[in-house]
Amino acid sequence: MARILLHPETLEHFFTPPKLPHREDIRETLAKRFINLFESSESYTSWVIYGHSGVGKTVLSWRVEKDLREHFKNDILVAYVNCRQSRKIYRVLVEIVKQIEKTVPEKGLSREDLITLLFRLTAEKTGKLLLILDELGTLFTETEADKTRDMLYSISRFTERFRDLESKLQIGVISIVAKPHEYLFYQWLDKATRASFIKSEINLPKYSKAELFDILQFRAELAFKPGSVTDDAIDLIANFAAERGDGNARIAIDILRSAGEFAERQNDEQLDADHVREILKYHPHMSRIDTEIFDTLEKHKLVLLLSIIRALKAHGKSYVTRLQLEEYYRMLCEEYYERPRKTTQLLRYLKELGQEFPGVLDIEVSGKNQRGRSTRIRINVPLDSLEDHVIRVLERRTGGR
Repeated sequence: MARILLHPETLEHFFTPPKLPHREDIRETLAKRFINLFESSESYTSWVIYGHSGVGKTVLSWRVEKDLREHFKNDILVAYVNCRQSRKIYRVLVEIVKQIEKTVPEKGLSREDLITLLFRLTAEKTGKLLLILDELGTLFTETEADKTRDMLYSISRFTERFRDLESKLQIGVISIVAKPHEYLFYQWLDKATRASFIKSEINLPKYSKAELFDILQFRAELAFKPGSVTDDAIDLIANFAAERGDGNARIAIDILRSAGEFAERQNDEQLDADHVREILKYHPHMSRIDTEIFDTLEKHKLVLLLSIIRALKAHGKSYVTRLQLEEYYRMLCEEYYERPRKTTQLLRYLKELGQEFPGVLDIEVSGKNQRGRSTRIRINVPLDSLEDHVIRVLERRTGGR
């Protein structure tokens, strides 16, 4: 077996990369703010990070954690808990406290006992605590919301209750709230808790296709043998994740790993767009091809679709432009006795094909409203099987031609 995926662990969800493309600015800001807190006489600060799935919220918090550990060495404590997995506020508190002191029993303590232990144990050990509350919005349910609000209030106002710890304890909090929980999160926080707990907020936008390309390229450099992943493979994944995966970087990275594993099983020395297409045809975000659609398409659209397939195969890339397509389109129009359409009509047909084959055929117009704009056409499924099907339908329509 050809080994091109040398470090698959760098594509796992738990991996914290050495840098975060398109999140480095906010990473630097967060790290500096927390370092400033722990090197000052202040007692508390917090950041709430909002964003949809796959925009880098969790890995950003892990990267900041790593920055703080490198800066403070053993002079800082960090507790990370995924609230969705814990489900109840008592379980969240137990997990936090046990990361500070493993010998703390899991039962027999009240919520107040656990909060007190958290403060006093931290003050005894280092006095510095970074607390990461991932998926915090999931705790705001009918049964847990009030308890969660009380915990957040207690953490942010600990100096009022434990005055003897004011000069001995500093707490920094990163709260991660995934949309659409953002509204629910605010709904359950009263004004007092909101004012004391939330000091700063950041909303991470969805990744664009260009940003996903950079992320995938960086991860490919970490995971694969140098030069073994083509830009066309990365382009196809980035486009799919941006268009069909809602800008989710985790989806993109998972596809990259699966395509790499497939290329290795094929004993190929390089991961290219064809390997990606094989993975995408089974992806849950891929709309399945309804074969009945082919029977409803007019002949000219079938010829155009075949032209796209032939152009993609000839160029060996993840996409072809309209200009590259036209050479094959005109040849096939002649072969199937069709009159080539003018540019405006051709573009309309391309747009309609994209609507008729969602997830399978992507039409991207770059430089909209600008001179020199370009149309890029991608197919996300294996070309050979699609070509065979289109040819069979055309031959049924034409009796061989």
